[in-house]
Amino acid sequence: MGIKLKIGALVLAAGFSRRFGRDKRIEPLHGNEPMVIQTIENLVRHFEEIIVVLRSNDQTIADLILSKFEAAKIIIHHAKDSIEGMGRSLASAITTVNQRKWASAFVFLGDMPYLEPETISRLKTEATTYPSHIIVPKFGTATGHPVCFPNRFYKELGFLSGDIGAKRIVRSNLECVRFIQTSDRGVTLDIDTLSDID
Repeated sequence: MGIKLKIGALVLAAGFSRRFGRDKRIEPLHGNEPMVIQTIENLVRHFEEIIVVLRSNDQTIADLILSKFEAAKIIIHHAKDSIEGMGRSLASAITTVNQRKWASAFVFLGDMPYLEPETISRLKTEATTYPSHIIVPKFGTATGHPVCFPNRFYKELGFLSGDIGAKRIVRSNLECVRFIQTSDRGVTLDIDTLSDID
């Protein structure tokens, strides 16, 4: 029997919703749960540990998240430099990822609540089968999220800055990337404006 790899989920939810006009993270979807709660809800059955990256002053949202989910499963990381952009927030969170000793980390976006459970399951299976590869989902010709990074890429992720995400790392390591074609539009559908709410 092989050793079970510890694979975790990292949810980037430290943005400022500038195009949305108000804090989209707490925007109810179809009158129900806030967007960030729905995004995390999609993950809890698939991952033993989920790190949620928030802004440094996001205690109200942190409390909301912790009130909805099992405390042992959710780790809140406050990115103090989140105003510098998504890349900086991701880099900041790598310190917490390292503390959890994950073999691989799936990077999810907090504004992508429409992922299908089967897609997450399939991507996690790919990450387990190919533990040294970056796993990237596709819908049609477009690449999407979540992207899974093995721990050998954590150091590079920790040097990201500004609003430049991890795409540069993917592009410079194509020989280590497995692109997974899906029929799930949710891998590319993020919510930037009110009109994006399905």
